[in-house]
Amino acid sequence: MAGDTTLSENYAFAGVYHVFDQHTDSAVPKVQFAHDDRHLLACCSLDGTISVCRLAPGPPAVLRVLRGHGGGVADFAWSLSNDVLVSASLDGTLRLWAPADGRCIRRVPDPDGAALLCCAFQPLNNNLTVVSDAPATPFP
Repeated sequence: MAGDTTLSENYAFAGVYHVFDQHTDSAVPKVQFAHDDRHLLACCSLDGTISVCRLAPGPPAVLRVLRGHGGGVADFAWSLSNDVLVSASLDGTLRLWAPADGRCIRRVPDPDGAALLCCAFQPLNNNLTVVSDAPATPFP
């Protein structure tokens, strides 16, 4: 808490915005703000898409929906400069996206065709991404 302020004073919410109606039939496993940008965020969905949204100025809006994965998108990450998104999908592919125009820049299949569960950019080198796939056999 800052000084002698109350919890409600520190977290004075101005309202709740609902901008995710396009994913009504599938779970949304992750929502993340872009780096150093409190108005740009994205969310991935098990329907195979990623939505890029703007909260301000004006009313919140979905800027674009990134389509191309053949299975649910389990995870995604913003590059440090916010000009690229990486996504990991249950279809066994990693994709790099240009969120400004929605283009898929690159599609990289898992060599074993395994479902991809999570991904991240290396913080100091956005040319390096790390991805994790599902184990070939379940853990005991």
